Amino acid sequence: AGVRLVAYGVTGLGPDEASARKVFDFAKVMGIEVIQSEPSPSALPMIDKLCREYGIKVGLHNHPKPSRYWNPDVVLKATKGLSKNVGACADTGHWIRSGLDPLQCLKKLRGRIVSFHMKDLNKKARNAHDVPWGTGVANIEAIMKEMLNQGFKGPVSIEYEYNWENSMPDVAKCIAYFEKKAEELCKSR
Repeated sequence: AGVRLVAYGVTGLGPDEASARKVFDFAKVMGIEVIQSEPSPSALPMIDKLCREYGIKVGLHNHPKPSRYWNPDVVLKATKGLSKNVGACADTGHWIRSGLDPLQCLKKLRGRIVSFHMKDLNKKARNAHDVPWGTGVANIEAIMKEMLNQGFKGPVSIEYEYNWENSMPDVAKCIAYFEKKAEELCKSR
């Protein structure tokens, strides 16, 4: 069908090498570029070793506060001294749900973002829900400008968790918005 799996997660990466290696083996067979996870900080040196061995990146995912990696400062501290193969899976909607500004989070994580779970939300609140990109409070255009400024080249996942039974029309709107804005931003450079 011409479909390729490029990112996988959020999934567990066990605290020991044998269990983490099973996930990396699966990812290698499937051609996955980035595994998104919330592993223990103590497991990160071992995970970094596996990233280098397999040629696969790991994005530390930020579920809303009080999850392990909700704050970019925690991600930066956890990845200090590790290769650039271990970085952030930037979930823009969960940052908003945690009371953070996604644009400022991206700027703080410059050079450490390996993937995106892109969301636009209807309001700045914990109980906010997804809306088509460019119609909510996330400032997707500014986020895309920052992605371009940083030279980001990793996967961007549409994580649309609202209206599960009929979300495809809104997902299509997200794709159309992204393509249009990407073209405009590239032309303006």
